[in-house]
Amino acid sequence: MNRELAVLDTDTLSELSRGNPRVSKRALEYLTGFGRLTITAVTVFERLRGYRVAIRDGKPFERQMQAFEALVANCIVLPFDQEAARLAADIWSAVARRDRQKLGDILIASIAVSRQLPLVTRNKRDFERLSKASDLELRLLDWS
Repeated sequence: MNRELAVLDTDTLSELSRGNPRVSKRALEYLTGFGRLTITAVTVFERLRGYRVAIRDGKPFERQMQAFEALVANCIVLPFDQEAARLAADIWSAVARRDRQKLGDILIASIAVSRQLPLVTRNKRDFERLSKASDLELRLLDWS
């Protein structure tokens, strides 16, 4: 088991909510050591945005949204603060135009880097591009 705090990316949280057995096992090990999962305010926004659009479009996602909000109430939620904003601007200005469309990834990466925490994601390739282009050290973990 990894014995350090880590930030879960939105995709990892989605895999956990879908019951991915590998991600669930790693999350349980993490919870045993740390008691709560760590996510970002950006992930909360991304998930709630998705649920609310689905509900607006007539899909029955109220229960999933309530379950997610209950999960969030038991997580450490890292804010997007001034240091993260500075780093996000560094990343944004360094990456190719196509990578700027992944604003959520840029914001999540900047929060993880500003707190010197690894990021748990299945989306390593995109985050590696952000890290390489901006010359920031973003450590990546994959629980899947």
